Amino acid sequence: MEAHIYIEARLGILGSVTDFTYKWCVNMGLDQTDAARMALAVDEILTDILLYAFRDETGYVEIWYQYTFSEIEIIIQEMGEPFDPGRHPYSAEKAIHENDFEGACLEVVRKMTDHFLFLNRGKDGKEFRLVKRFASLDIRDHFAAPLEEQDFDVEPEPDENYLLTPVTSEDAEDIAKLIYRSYSYSYPKEELYFPNLIDMAIRHEYKFGTIVRTVSGGPAGYFAVVKSTDSMIGEVGHAVVSPPHRKRGLMKRMMNKLIEMSRQRGLLGLFGEALTIHTFSQKVNEKFGFKSTAMVIATSPKRTFKGMETELSDIMSVVIDFLPLTKRWRKPIILPETYANLLSEIYSQFEHVPKVTAGKEKSDSEPIKTNLDLNISYEKNSVLIIVRDVGSTFEASCKRLLRSIEELEMTSVYIDLPLNESRTNSAIQWLKEREFILAGLMPLFHKETDYFRMQRIRAEVDFDIIQTYTEIAGKLKETIKNEYNAIQKKGSTA
Repeated sequence: MEAHIYIEARLGILGSVTDFTYKWCVNMGLDQTDAARMALAVDEILTDILLYAFRDETGYVEIWYQYTFSEIEIIIQEMGEPFDPGRHPYSAEKAIHENDFEGACLEVVRKMTDHFLFLNRGKDGKEFRLVKRFASLDIRDHFAAPLEEQDFDVEPEPDENYLLTPVTSEDAEDIAKLIYRSYSYSYPKEELYFPNLIDMAIRHEYKFGTIVRTVSGGPAGYFAVVKSTDSMIGEVGHAVVSPPHRKRGLMKRMMNKLIEMSRQRGLLGLFGEALTIHTFSQKVNEKFGFKSTAMVIATSPKRTFKGMETELSDIMSVVIDFLPLTKRWRKPIILPETYANLLSEIYSQFEHVPKVTAGKEKSDSEPIKTNLDLNISYEKNSVLIIVRDVGSTFEASCKRLLRSIEELEMTSVYIDLPLNESRTNSAIQWLKEREFILAGLMPLFHKETDYFRMQRIRAEVDFDIIQTYTEIAGKLKETIKNEYNAIQKKGSTA
């Protein structure tokens, strides 16, 4: 349930935006207190913009409201007079004794939000990002009796006594129970330990899935698809089968049901993120027709997976596996020179592939604007930059954006480049010079368009613990390893 507002920079409209912000936050699941805090933070930012950014000129402000399972983010963008918050620090002493409230606006915003970030993007304007996390009861605190004391270890029933039904918000508590009892706290999708977050995601149709119950009504398994908000595809994940009910084919039945449900909803494809600490999930994906397309080095909280003796590194990787649900790929692609052979091999796995065209790079004199979207994951300590349009100003715009996020000290920075634009080829070369390396193909990931992902990793990666199952995944690993090692070697000799 994302929202977008485009307003003229007039003080008279401020109250309406503040009211909308409060109501949207409440509808998305924030309690009234936190919703009021976000509305106040937005009011403070907009007041400063409307008073000072457009003093004697007409201007416009864009506001984006975004929802995830764990938080909401409000992004305010404007192209007004330049501003450096570092030159306007707040001083409580000056406010009390000198009636000087310089910098008070940003101080209030920081107090009202869980994360606040100001980005100066130069000629591309200024950006304010406000984040508020959902206050949620952990599954261990959700019930009167501790989970350890509840009777979950029921005897398994015959196969014919299982019933698969679509998930509803009423299933949220049972889903959280299944996850906790099956994985303790080793499951990587943290939001599944919070019943109210599951409930909201289902009610707002950000995910759909199936739950398996016994004839007595007890939960035995759960499997869901998380719908992309940027394309007609979904992520297969959030899977669990209770230990007493395993090895009865329930996962297979649920996966088949999910594929059927995805087609019914008009999705063009499904993808899965298969961990490389083992090959089990990669094997499962391959069995159902998924094909490996990328390997993403990711940051993850340190955790000990149930059944494993040692704690895993906080630097992990996943293989992106993709299953097309359509015979027609809507847009032709242009293969970038450096990775043309590897991308051709990736595409050759699929029965139906997009048309490959020869793209001649457009002249720099053509006034094509660069359009960059920024997504920040504070939990994973990573940033994703989506290049909507590779304009003639790509290098300058990208350089400004990368510079503006340096203070975040993110471990991973990913950039997705459209494969239907001719300038992507030179963009890849420019990024390689700035220590970006291969990740791979992201099919239909943004606006039903194929994208090419590159990644920059500021951490030590142990490639010996990365296990791959398919031939393509192995080739991706070797290419990424070689490029990563080349950058490390270059750095050590600099």
